[in-house]
Amino acid sequence: MREFDTDTIKLIAAFEDLSKTEVRDCCINPDSIYFLVNSGKIAVAIGKGGQTIKQAEKMFKKPIKIFEWAESDEAFLKNMIPKAKKIVIKDTFAQVTLDSKNRGAVLGRAGSNIKAIRELLERNSNIKELKIL
Repeated sequence: MREFDTDTIKLIAAFEDLSKTEVRDCCINPDSIYFLVNSGKIAVAIGKGGQTIKQAEKMFKKPIKIFEWAESDEAFLKNMIPKAKKIVIKDTFAQVTLDSKNRGAVLGRAGSNIKAIRELLERNSNIKELKIL
């Protein structure tokens, strides 16, 4: 289990109150906030018509991305990178193949999205290394 600082705990608590879901993990970078919710809870966390996310983005003054945890590493990785064409996992290494048109969106500005995805994967799955092709 990961230890969070006080600010992150407050952020998670505020999002849980707003979304009525339990947050498994959270990753904050200068551009965005990434929440990891339990399996089957992503629709609740997003809210009808994206209302919950919109409220949270106003409250935290940052874009928010929500990922759904899954029991299997492959399903979890697919939840985090739904545009993956191909996923290959061997032991603690994962390789994801993307279309060139989706690459920029998955990586994010200055690699911010992929850094958060790697961090969440490392803390919540057996995958310790992720390569994007």
